[in-house]
Amino acid sequence: MGQPIRPGYAEKGFVVFVLLIALGAFQNLQVTGPIETQNMGMAWMQILWSILYLITWLLYSRSCGNPFRTLFVVSPLIVVVAFAFVSVIWSQDPWLTARRSIALALTLVFGVYLGTRFNLREQFRLLAGAFAICIIFSFLFELVGMNASDPEVPGWYGIFEIKNHLGQNMALSAIVFLFWKKVEPRHRALAIAGFLASVILLALSIAMTAIMVFALLMLLLPYLRWMLRKSRRTVALATSFLVTALVAAGLYSITHLQEVTTFLGKDPALTGRLPLWIVSVAMALERPWLGYGFDAFWLPNQTYTARIWHLMNWMPPQAHNGIIELWLSLGLLGTGIFLIVFAYYLAKALRYWRRNPGPGSAWPIIFLAFLFLMNLTTAFFLANNSFYFMLYVAIAIAISTKRSGIPRPNCRGGADYV
Repeated sequence: MGQPIRPGYAEKGFVVFVLLIALGAFQNLQVTGPIETQNMGMAWMQILWSILYLITWLLYSRSCGNPFRTLFVVSPLIVVVAFAFVSVIWSQDPWLTARRSIALALTLVFGVYLGTRFNLREQFRLLAGAFAICIIFSFLFELVGMNASDPEVPGWYGIFEIKNHLGQNMALSAIVFLFWKKVEPRHRALAIAGFLASVILLALSIAMTAIMVFALLMLLLPYLRWMLRKSRRTVALATSFLVTALVAAGLYSITHLQEVTTFLGKDPALTGRLPLWIVSVAMALERPWLGYGFDAFWLPNQTYTARIWHLMNWMPPQAHNGIIELWLSLGLLGTGIFLIVFAYYLAKALRYWRRNPGPGSAWPIIFLAFLFLMNLTTAFFLANNSFYFMLYVAIAIAISTKRSGIPRPNCRGGADYV
């Protein structure tokens, strides 16, 4: 094929721009409008994403000798996306489900492009660049009073629509800078500065889920490193112990909900999430096996939506739990498919880490753990135009093409992941 063509500054700038848009940056400027508009979509945002995905496909096709074949490296995720497409058949809004399923498929394409075009060091540079912009402008917006924060709700919003978005993004940002420091030691000073700034913004957001998830992962990382040096039998025992401890902690939290929430500074209803979960599960039981169609439940033109919003006394745009949201969208069948695929990639990420001693080899499993834990109180497991789904796909590419029996995609510029 000849000498690989490395990505230029314009291409990298384009990727950073897409990552920022996918992160929801600057949504505090009301780019998405009120909740009713968000749930139905905005025409100009749809046009913008269409242009971005067209450019993505052109770049991806140019860098890959066989782009369609490369997509099937992540065939398990394609099965999940295909099921979302099929849900058009029973969706209560087939056109909306079809449109959002197409957007989900294009989000997957961007993830494949990111994972095949850029190696690990380049990916961390791009992520660090996107998060650095978020950090700088979040401080700027808060200090000059440009944020849309509710004065009655403590916590910074930064350049995001709500404080939870700032919290979850800064939690991941801190992890990215932590890994970047190891992957590229020559950028150690910048990485440490980014890590500290991310942690400060995370604390200022007062987003307790993000803070707890970040703290848990910081404790989990050395435990996983210890497991890495042990035999398979020890790993199995240590994993069993870890799972048992997490289940025990979950059961204790449920049976001592008031004590736990008081300790965390929350009310026992978890800021309205607990009654929302109960109502959402009740609605999921109305259509348990196939759900209401991909991304077609929280529609403002549905009678039940208005009733739920009235009952909750607020307007949730999602179930605030990734599994419940999947159940509402794709039923038990689709949720089962997603969780099986997720467990498959989790196992591959752990195997990948044990077989590759590189400084960034723990990144896939830590990201997947972050993704799962954050979805306990919010819902972005399977979302179109989502930064997190893009990264999920890029990581799936990495752990599926390195020492796994699957040939590395024939793409210029993305060799040597670690």
